[in-house]
This record gives sequence, structure tokens and C-alpha cells, in this order.
Amino acid sequence: MLKKLKKNKAKEKLPMVHILVFYTGERPWNAARQLSQLVEVDERFESYFHDYQMNLIEITGNTSYNFNEEDVYNLFYICRSIYDQSIYEEKSNNFGLVKSSVLKVVKTLTDVEWLDLKELEEKEEIEMCEAEKRWLEVKSKEWEAEGIKKGIEQGIEQGIEQGIEQGIEQGSENNRKEMYQTMVDKGFSISSIASIFSVSEESIERLLMKA
Repeated sequence: MLKKLKKNKAKEKLPMVHILVFYTGERPWNAARQLSQLVEVDERFESYFHDYQMNLIEITGNTSYNFNEEDVYNLFYICRSIYDQSIYEEKSNNFGLVKSSVLKVVKTLTDVEWLDLKELEEKEEIEMCEAEKRWLEVKSKEWEAEGIKKGIEQGIEQGIEQGIEQGIEQGSENNRKEMYQTMVDKGFSISSIASIFSVSEESIERLLMKA
């Protein structure tokens, strides 16, 4: 930026850089937050000492933050909702359109699969709900295909036609159960799963209760 300003002989000053440290650990931060906690400062030179206080933000803590900047707000609360799994309970609608530049940082911090880096490069803004929904649709098809494949393989091993048919059916059921259980483990409610796949809550609960 300095080279650019000199080249164009511009008189503008450089923008202020404000550094925020996002802490994602499960335990509360208990280390130093400023240099004076690590250095023994001689009182004679105290006025010359730069303390370099850390602007620490704990994502997984119980602290509530009020951010004036929408981008910083989205960055923090999207990351928090991913870490505590609440984003999978149909709460991503609260975020709406989010800048791709913000979501790139979210992707770096959380590494969630449903944030597509290619899409983030192509678009300036991403609809959070749609991004997650598209990922779920793709994954559900993959899970279903894998279950059918396992069922066919199981039937072939039995060596009879009836076994193949039963294997496909059983594999499909086991696959659905595995898919539902995975989503429950990720924080989805039964009602959310039922809504996504257009099935009754009772059928999901019955399948999950099977041994």
C-alpha cells in the first residue's frame, strides 16, 4: 500500500489495522492478554513501555459480545453456532446473506464441509441457509447410494437372489438410520430432519430405536 501511495503521489494515510484474536479452545483462556503480564516493567521506564494488549475473543465461551461491525458480528456468531452445533437447528436463517470474505475466514477456523471454497471465490455474498441445505442434499444422496451399494454387496455374498433383494432393502434402512443418527449427533433435531427429508418424526424415532 505504501508503494501504491508513493507511485500515485497520493496524500492519503494508511488505514488503521485492528487485530482481533479468535480463541477456539474448549477451556477458558487463562494465559496473558498483555505484555506487562509477561515482563517485569521498571517503573522508571513505565511511560515508555508499550503494553501490546491482546484483543481476545473467546468463541466457545459463555461471554456475549456486541459488535458494531456487521462482518465481525457474523464472523463471531457463525463460528460460535458451528462450534456449539446450533446452526444445524435451522438457525442459519438468522444470518441471511453473508459476505464471502467473512465466510472464507469461517471456513479456515471451522473447516465445515458445506462452505464451498469455489463458490466463495465466485460470489460476493452467500445465502447461509441455501449453502447448508445444498450440502445436506448432496450428502444425503451420497449416504443413500453407499447404503444401497452395501446392501447389494451383502446380497451377492449370500449367493441367492432373495438375499440380494433383502440386502438392498436392509442396506437402505441401515443407511437411513446411519444418516439420521449422524445428523442427530451433529445437533439436528428430529423435527428438522423430518422436515428436510419429508418423513414423519415417528418413523425417524422408530428407526433410531432399532437395534
